[in-house]
Amino acid sequence: MSLDGTISKTISNCLVGDISEIDSQSLDCKPLGSKKQKLFSYVAYGLGIHSALPIPEFIPAEVECDVTIHIQSNDYSTGCVRVAEAVGHAFAVGDAARTGTAQAVGHATRTPNRKITDYIPKEVIQQPMALQLSPEEAVIYLKDTGLFLVQRGNRITIIPAAEASLSRIQTALVGTVMAILLYQRGLLVLHASVVNINGGAVVFLGNSGEGKSSIAAALHTQGYRIITDDVAPVTLNQGTAKVAPSFPQIKLSREVAGVLGYDQDKLALLVPKLNKPGYRLNQDLTEALLPIRCIYVLVSGSQLSIKSLKLQEAVMELSRHSRLNSLFDSEKASHLLQCAQLANQCSVYRLQRPRNLALLPELARLVAEHQFIQGQR
Repeated sequence: MSLDGTISKTISNCLVGDISEIDSQSLDCKPLGSKKQKLFSYVAYGLGIHSALPIPEFIPAEVECDVTIHIQSNDYSTGCVRVAEAVGHAFAVGDAARTGTAQAVGHATRTPNRKITDYIPKEVIQQPMALQLSPEEAVIYLKDTGLFLVQRGNRITIIPAAEASLSRIQTALVGTVMAILLYQRGLLVLHASVVNINGGAVVFLGNSGEGKSSIAAALHTQGYRIITDDVAPVTLNQGTAKVAPSFPQIKLSREVAGVLGYDQDKLALLVPKLNKPGYRLNQDLTEALLPIRCIYVLVSGSQLSIKSLKLQEAVMELSRHSRLNSLFDSEKASHLLQCAQLANQCSVYRLQRPRNLALLPELARLVAEHQFIQGQR
C-alpha cells in the first residue's frame, strides 16, 4: 500500500525537534565477533519483523518477514562498534536464557563505509533532530542516537551516532521510526492509545499529557485489553477501519500506577530525561487487526461529559492527532481523505474530564457504560 504523491523537504530545511525523550543506559558489552548480523524475529503492528537489533518491546515469534532492520557498518563511527558489541552481548545472554528476546532466524551482511554525513549535511549535524520524509524513502536523524533510513515501508537501516547506545536506538525505533514506516505502507498512523472493549477497538486521542495512556491503564484494571499505546496504525482499504496491535507496554507514571493499583516495582524507566516510566502488561496480544468501534478526543474541563463531534470537526481532530502531523505540519489532501474516511466509518466524540487522577476509575466506568449504550443502538 502507498499514498499518492510525496511529502518531502530538503534535509537542510528539515523540522528541528527535541530528542530529550531519548536517553541511554549502561551496557555490559561483549564483542560481536562476526561481520554478519544475526536476525531476531518479532511481531508488532501487524507485521513480521526481522531485526539485527534485539527489541525487547516487540513480541518474539517465528514469522515471515515483512520488515527488515539492519545496522549499517561505519568504519569511522565508534557508535557502530558500541552498538555491535551490545548486540553481541544480547545474543550471548539470549542463548543462555531467552527472556524478552527472540530466536535468531538468519543473517544479514552489513554494508561497509557509510557515514551519517553521507545523508546529513554538516550544517545540520548539530541539530537535535532532522527529517526528510516521502512514501518511498525517509531519513530520520537524531543527534547522539544516529540516522535511520526507512525505505518503501519494508526496510530500516541504522547508522549509530558516535555516542549511541542500544537502548537509545531501541527507544527511537519502536516509536517515531516505526510510525514513519507504517506511513510508507499507506496506513493512517494516529497518536493514540487503543483499548479492546467487547471486541471493538476504542481509540483515545489527545495532546501529550492529556491522559491517553492513563485512561487506557484504568480500563485495563477493569478487565479490558490494551491494543496499542502511542502509535496506532489504521487500515481503511477493506471497508471497515481497523487498528493493528503493537506490543504489550504502556507509558505509566508512578502517580497513575499508585491510583490504579499497579505494582510500582514493575515500572521501567522508558524515557529517563523526562521521567517517563513504562509498564509491561501481563496479557496476550493478538496479531489480528481489530475493527474500530469509537474514537474519543480527550480534553480538560470542569465536568465529565461526552459530546458527539460533527464530521468536519472529527476530520480535523483526526488530522491534528496523527503521527504524520506531529512530524510535519501537513494538510496533504490524501492524508485528509484518510481522516475523512475514518470519520465517516466511526463515531467520534469529545470526552471532557477534570485533570484529577482520583477520577480515573470513574472515567473508565463512564467510557465502558457509554460503549454499552452505543452497542445497544
